[in-house]
Amino acid sequence: MSEGAAVDKSAQKSGTILEKLNLSERSWKFYAAASIPPIVVAGLALWYYSSRGNESAKKDDKKKRQRKARKAKKTAKTSESDADVESKDAAGEEVSEKTTSAATVEEGDEENPESMTGAQIAALDKDTKKKIAQSLKSRGNKFFQAKRYSKAIELYTQALRFDEDPVFYSNRAACYAADNNYPLVIEDCSSALKLEPRYVKALMRRAQAYESTERFRESLYDFTTACILEDFNNNVAASGAERVLKNLAELEARERISKRKPRLPSKSFITGYLNSFRSCGDRAVASEGEQISRADELYNDALDFIATQDYARAFEAIEAAVEVAENVEEAQGTGTQRSDDIYSLRGTFNFLRSNLDQASADFEKALEINSSHVRTYLRKANLFTEKKEIETVTKLLDTADSVDNDNAEVYFQRGQLRFLKQEFVKAADDYERAASLDPDFVYPRIQLGVVQFKLGKMQDAMKTFEEAMARFPTRSDLYNYYGEVLAEQGGSESAINAFERAIELDRNNPLPYVNQAIATFQTTNNADKALTLIRDALRVDSECELAVAALSQIYLQLGMIEESLSMLRRAVDLAKSEEEMVSAITFRETTAAQFRFMSEHPELISKMMGSMQ
Repeated sequence: MSEGAAVDKSAQKSGTILEKLNLSERSWKFYAAASIPPIVVAGLALWYYSSRGNESAKKDDKKKRQRKARKAKKTAKTSESDADVESKDAAGEEVSEKTTSAATVEEGDEENPESMTGAQIAALDKDTKKKIAQSLKSRGNKFFQAKRYSKAIELYTQALRFDEDPVFYSNRAACYAADNNYPLVIEDCSSALKLEPRYVKALMRRAQAYESTERFRESLYDFTTACILEDFNNNVAASGAERVLKNLAELEARERISKRKPRLPSKSFITGYLNSFRSCGDRAVASEGEQISRADELYNDALDFIATQDYARAFEAIEAAVEVAENVEEAQGTGTQRSDDIYSLRGTFNFLRSNLDQASADFEKALEINSSHVRTYLRKANLFTEKKEIETVTKLLDTADSVDNDNAEVYFQRGQLRFLKQEFVKAADDYERAASLDPDFVYPRIQLGVVQFKLGKMQDAMKTFEEAMARFPTRSDLYNYYGEVLAEQGGSESAINAFERAIELDRNNPLPYVNQAIATFQTTNNADKALTLIRDALRVDSECELAVAALSQIYLQLGMIEESLSMLRRAVDLAKSEEEMVSAITFRETTAAQFRFMSEHPELISKMMGSMQ
């Protein structure tokens, strides 16, 4: 879906690199693969079609994921508490242990070495020490199987006096895990891993202990390492990584959002959203021989600032306009000409700032002043789309249609809703109707081309774009979206030309810089040119989410992982909503975990990369 032609702010997020990758729906293994250089940045500059429209399917998928997570968690817990305690003979080969009941365990089965002093043990030869240690461990296994964990711990501890074998630490950790003594589980597994860094059972036990103590980042690293060491064939580790990653990302995102003050997103994001409407409102005009009110003056100032993309000052002006209008109302009744537009526009800015409660209050006030204010119904519909309350969105669009059934914006926004629900044929009808009602409204034509492309009607899509470009030859955004469609078809050279034309028409639009960078990098592998283009985009808009995310991906492919992580951290800071932040944190944490693996296990990098081919 086009970034400029959005039905709502959540649909706008399709313009970010993370949403174009559809990260919120990816498995942990996808993040793992995407974090390994070199990879192909497939899809970064291409259209992303939201799958959120099919609500029932989404709910079914969610229930399946929840059942899967519960099952995985249960499996992980069982693996921990019923630990498969290894046993080795004197030659170091693993041997099986039969489950032994408590009644058959006798402490006097073998000669008791517990009373030996350190000096006596030191005097023994290596083979004898190993033999005694294995005997103690074997006795410990029997007590473990009998669930007499304290005695098993004693015997594993004694075994360690004779031979510091990582298995003994891991087995003792299994006993501590059975008693939910997670700090000691972590301590013993860490000791085992110092001796044997590739010891998967110790990694798994420590990962589960970290998870149980909500040390999710450490848990993720251990699960990730276990997965890589076993060629991503360890389903318990993979499920654990997904579960922990989800908890980590959601917890951090929730905390960040709760502490963060509402703020405006990037300039390019705001421009894209506002452009999905024909205008931001009608100017206040003084009657003959009269002056407009101070509130109307401030409202007009806000419109002027919007026209120059000075959105911070526009918000300040509309805030001041509301304050003046409210004071006038209290003193002598309204003398403001555009009160409905004033509250509606402030609601729009609060919506963009993710201050949804205040936005809702502003829209209600605008409709209280003017129940026929169509633009407010459409903006309010966007707000409820953000909340995923699709039935409410439908009712609001129907109300707007009843107020003005020949309004191009109403048909366009209804088309966007149907696009979101993947009702593409009906969406195309709405876009065509909107374009016929207002031939100067470019975005219905853009979205019509997109939906025709989605339906596989390539010739129709190309014709729609060509006709639009003939009618709107100076619209940078139109050429940018046309380039994206060409890139999706594999026409990289034509796409690059379209992006170049978009840049020529508007050098302050960061999106074609980013799209051209990605297309260039994909087709020519010219990293220098791609990086220059993305830096140009960031010069135009330093908070452009698409540029930041794309830069992180190119850095990743170039093996510049620390630089990539820096950009991913920036992407988290720029995330506009909790959902988008979860996606950004997820990618950041998976990349960080694998970077750590590559740093600690450089000899296994080829193995890791080979497993993901």
